[in-house]
Amino acid sequence: MRALDRKLLRDLWRLRGQAFAIALVLAAACATFVMSMGVHRSLIEIRDAYYAHNRFADVFADMVRAPREVVDRVRAIPGVRQVQGTIRQYAVLDLPHRVEPVRALINEADSDDGGLNRITLRKGRLPLPGVAGEVVADEGFAEANGLAPGSLVPVIIHGRRQVLRIVGTGLAPDFIYAVAPGEILPDDTRFGVLWMGRRALEAATDRMGAINALSLTLRPHAREADVIRAVDRILAPYGGTGAYGRKDHLSHAFLENELTQLDALARVIPPVFLLVAVFLVSIVLDRTIRTERTQIGLLKAFGYSDRVVAAHYLKFALAIALLATVLGTAGGVWMGEATTGIYARYYRFPFLYYRISPLVVLGAGLLSFAAAAAGALGGMRAVIRLAPAVAMAPPPPPAYRAGVVERLGRLAGFSATGHMIARHIARWPARSAVTVVGVALAGGLLFATLQFIDSSRTMLDTWFLRAQRQDLTVSFTEARDEDALFALAQVPGVLAVEPASSVPVRIAHGSRSERAALEGILPDARLSQRIDADGRALALPVAGVILSRQLADKLAVHAGQSVEVRMLGGRQTVLVLEVTGVVNEYVGARAYAPLATLDSLARDHAITGAALLRIDPARRAAILTRLKGMPFVLGVSEKAATMRKFRQMIDDNMLTMIGFYVAFASSIAVGVVYNSARILFSERAHELATLRVLGYFRSEVGLVLVGELAVLVALSIPLSCLIGYGMARLMTAMFSSDLFRLPFAPSPASYAWSVVVVMLAATGAALAVARRVQTLDMVRVLKARE
Repeated sequence: MRALDRKLLRDLWRLRGQAFAIALVLAAACATFVMSMGVHRSLIEIRDAYYAHNRFADVFADMVRAPREVVDRVRAIPGVRQVQGTIRQYAVLDLPHRVEPVRALINEADSDDGGLNRITLRKGRLPLPGVAGEVVADEGFAEANGLAPGSLVPVIIHGRRQVLRIVGTGLAPDFIYAVAPGEILPDDTRFGVLWMGRRALEAATDRMGAINALSLTLRPHAREADVIRAVDRILAPYGGTGAYGRKDHLSHAFLENELTQLDALARVIPPVFLLVAVFLVSIVLDRTIRTERTQIGLLKAFGYSDRVVAAHYLKFALAIALLATVLGTAGGVWMGEATTGIYARYYRFPFLYYRISPLVVLGAGLLSFAAAAAGALGGMRAVIRLAPAVAMAPPPPPAYRAGVVERLGRLAGFSATGHMIARHIARWPARSAVTVVGVALAGGLLFATLQFIDSSRTMLDTWFLRAQRQDLTVSFTEARDEDALFALAQVPGVLAVEPASSVPVRIAHGSRSERAALEGILPDARLSQRIDADGRALALPVAGVILSRQLADKLAVHAGQSVEVRMLGGRQTVLVLEVTGVVNEYVGARAYAPLATLDSLARDHAITGAALLRIDPARRAAILTRLKGMPFVLGVSEKAATMRKFRQMIDDNMLTMIGFYVAFASSIAVGVVYNSARILFSERAHELATLRVLGYFRSEVGLVLVGELAVLVALSIPLSCLIGYGMARLMTAMFSSDLFRLPFAPSPASYAWSVVVVMLAATGAALAVARRVQTLDMVRVLKARE
């Protein structure tokens, strides 16, 4: 081992506290990068492999009823590679251990291995061709309801009651995120997916030789938009509701939303840590080089070149980066496995595991080494410029003058200790600023994370408590008229009933168009409200259409402009409507119009697909039992149950991630304050020892050190609030998508908690260094070379 390498090891051991503090900050950046990019990469690889192996379709289309021969016509469209026509039918399951009705979507199980959206069997087998009553159940639904191969399930399909036998459990790529229509969270206890053989499902739904759903894949160079237009032309006579691409498929869209958030996480958080680490490395090396001026001069005098000496200090920074990469990779893998476990509760893959990629580890290492090298550049330049003759002479002592700080201190009545603190802060403004900014970044990061709890609670309050005032949402087997509402109103315990009507439409403005569900609204509605981002209930117009902010942004339309609304399916009526308002909603891209407008589009009074109910809570069980026996009721959603699931998701996701970021923000605060305290101690050890000789108590001497740090931390608090505000705004915008738009609604408690956590971490680091003052060796410190 060369002499400089032995010196490097001694320096690392001598400065082990400061080196480890810097390594913690870099490790936090590495851990965030490894966790987010690792989970992102794992999900993409597993998703793509699952899609490819099970042949997930590229384009989907629904219709009322079409002959199977339409598949051949669609196959002839240029750019289409493979087409599959199937039957999909909603049904009501009568599970004896459940009071409420349970919905299921029954799909056609294609026994041909060449089919699309293929099933992955987990247990049992596929239904036998020609055997009625055999089904494969979704694995999550089966586990949640205690079902297994051999279980018998009473079910009502297409108005007829029969008993199905579960012969297997499985998964499919089009139901990775299995959510019931109108819901935003999966509930395996109330909604499931079943697969039945083709002949049996045709017989059960009276669709012999007919289909109501299409899936197709495209050739590599096909234009999706052209294929969709051609499919819509073919399916228009059969009640087609508009073909759509994979990006609009509900399961894929939810999964893509999570991937977008992970990508945003990797692009926002690590740069904060890397920036702090650059400054910390720069400060530590600057102080080390100034302390070792004489040694540097001797090394150059003995023949060591500028490049070799500068490389020695670069190695010091890179050694810290190496330790940070090891710690960060280990922490990132642990965090990645925990995060993947959370995703596995909501997304159904045949296998879902966190796979660490060498490229991700390499990327984290490169970031760490680049940050350390950037921090070392200033010190390396100082080493190269330092001439041996100058280096071997003692540095000139700092010159203290009675400046503005001195005069202000006298006016403020500072004590002698206060003057020493103020002078030292003013003497080193750049280093003091780094401490202030570093602690402020820690507080800002913590606040930006904590405010996601406030955002979730605001969305919960606005969407579930203020906008949705019903207790139950009853979905119908098919669109009904007012008779269904009257029947529901007669159920004992039902206090209020309102219709929930919607029709599929395509809304166009200029060259832009989007598929959406146009929802009908009553002028005197009580059970549903439209709440804007400011918390105000919007007055509903007598004509025109209201668009959600997400949909209005996609169409580039503003209030007062007109849009073309074309109904998908049915008569395909076209209306030109004025946009009378834009509402900042948090869930989905929606459009609203008076019920009279929906009647004009559909030209059919039977457009009510669901009903909103307010009930007497004391009669809940009796009402659910009664609804379960009504033939036109497909399913019942309880707002209370959805809120419980939403809160559970917040607890699972938010609390886990917040635990990570509390540790990360604390590592920044510890790293910044500890390094600042150690540098202050090393620079002022002579002064502190002199004060002890002059008769100052240990507590008074310690106050000089701790007081300066306390002033810097106090100065960082307002800045941390500003930085946190900006970071929270940025992260809220980056984490929003077409499915969810997070509100920015921070509470004072989030500011307070971020300040408290950072102050506790900073206090712990400062006290750890302040203990050295109590054991200060005055004789050794005062032996300074004059």
